[in-house]
Amino acid sequence: ILQQFLFHIKNRSANTMLVDEAELKRLAPSIDEAKRTAYASLAFLLFGLLFVPVWWHLTTIERHPLPADEISRLYYRQPELQVDLRVLSFDPWLEPGDLASLERQLLDRLVPAGLDRRRHVQLRYRATVRPATPHETELMRSAGSAAELEDGLLRSASPSSGGGGAASAESMLTILLLPNSSRLLEPPASVGGGGGNGRRGYVRESGCVYLSSGAGIKEIRDKIERIVTRVLLDVDGLEESYASAIGDQRLSSADSRRQAGAAPAYDIVLSLAHSQPSSQRRLSWDVQEAVRLLLDPFLARLSRYVNLSVRSQIVHHVTFHRPPKRSSDGSHYYYDESALPDLLNSLEPYVQTAVSSNPQLSLLIYVPPAAHSPLRLYGPDGRPVSVNALVSARWGGVYFYNPPSGESWPNGRHRVNMTEAMAGLLPQLKALLGLRRQLPRIYLPLEPPGYSQVTQLELRHWLRRRSLESAARTKLALRSLLQLLDRVENMVISERVADQISASVGALSLALDNLRIGGLTEAFVAGKAALKNSESAFFDHSLLQLLYFPQDQKYAIYVPYFLPVGISLMASGLAAIRLLKALQAKKTKDE
Repeated sequence: ILQQFLFHIKNRSANTMLVDEAELKRLAPSIDEAKRTAYASLAFLLFGLLFVPVWWHLTTIERHPLPADEISRLYYRQPELQVDLRVLSFDPWLEPGDLASLERQLLDRLVPAGLDRRRHVQLRYRATVRPATPHETELMRSAGSAAELEDGLLRSASPSSGGGGAASAESMLTILLLPNSSRLLEPPASVGGGGGNGRRGYVRESGCVYLSSGAGIKEIRDKIERIVTRVLLDVDGLEESYASAIGDQRLSSADSRRQAGAAPAYDIVLSLAHSQPSSQRRLSWDVQEAVRLLLDPFLARLSRYVNLSVRSQIVHHVTFHRPPKRSSDGSHYYYDESALPDLLNSLEPYVQTAVSSNPQLSLLIYVPPAAHSPLRLYGPDGRPVSVNALVSARWGGVYFYNPPSGESWPNGRHRVNMTEAMAGLLPQLKALLGLRRQLPRIYLPLEPPGYSQVTQLELRHWLRRRSLESAARTKLALRSLLQLLDRVENMVISERVADQISASVGALSLALDNLRIGGLTEAFVAGKAALKNSESAFFDHSLLQLLYFPQDQKYAIYVPYFLPVGISLMASGLAAIRLLKALQAKKTKDE
């Protein structure tokens, strides 16, 4: 029975195999169909071989080349300032030999100190000490005022007398040595006496120094050296500004910490804050007239260098978290120095305005309630301050305005005295912008500027400091960007960012070059452009497009997808090649 069963199975399998072979022969593709299939497989394989390099290129992180060597060179380049010192002697008793000795001694003292490598900022001094020409002497005798003399000297300036174009004029420091009998040594009434007999001279708001020649050469040299380094240039202030911007906090001062950072534009917000508005105490202010008369001259002076926009607002129901104290005699209320942080924290939410990318400087006039009026501020010495105002570093200033008592208000209304308020706020605005700095009153008094004016001396100080700050911050931004590129492999550098960095590098080099030749305005403009481009590149959102998609994730995501497809394409491609070779061999054999 078993033998019969096995025989039956064997015969059935043989019949099935015969049927399957026949069926397979019937269903087998023709030679043309096999060729079409082989060509299709090769086409898919060729497409895959072309697609992989293209895909690899498209998924490669975009990094346009950057001038890394130039950035490193500029980072370690110390800024150099050209300083041209011109000393004109109108004293006939000073011989040419004395003036030559004075020039030599000035250079011997100023040049080594200016090129001290331990300092961040290098000063390149050039000094010319000479007697006044007959024409200049006649100008001095006929001039009715110091301003008239300076205008005449400026018009008559020539290359031989120290004029060397706009750059030289901006870097020129002029000191006039006048005989004791000259009436020009008498300072204006706003300056006051210069100490002693009041005839030693003074420093004009233009920066021109009127100095008595009635002393020995050594004493004149010492006076000029101190006036140049401490007043006309403010060397320590330049060093502090650059060191603070570059990140060296060892030399940071209160002035550098107070002022707002260098920026191409600022938003100034004028606010009138009233704590308890009522029908009996209605306040108004003519802010448009105040801006036109008091603020516009100030803004016009700076409009060439920086954009300043002004907005105004009135804020009601302003309250402080800490009530003021009452004076011992009961005549007024006051806040001492310890309460100032709380006051600023209370005021800050009230002065926030529209969102802007520009730094905001707030100037706030606060009117206290009748129950706490008059309100004063006390200084560290426990006495009322001379100006009833406070300034907060890089935020703004507050003026405490005390209106008259309610009984004296006509019809319960009062218009704020904007002249009084702006006289307290504009000096704070100068300090916030970096225009105002306490300079030592050595030997000679300084001519005080009006609170709504920007003097030539202040402007030159400001241009030097801002140019140095812009250069330092640009260096820091570019250097930090290069360091990030070295550490973060998948950081994107688009063409736009690369162009901004290249423009910043070019502007930074131009700014440093202009400082070196004394072109303050050109250096400031170039430094502003360098800072704007460098910070735009550093904070560009495209840098972080692939921050959370590193290279290893590319393989982790795409390899499981491409590997099976790639193996199939390779296998079918190899099979197609073998088939085509076999068909070609058969065709050759048949022929």
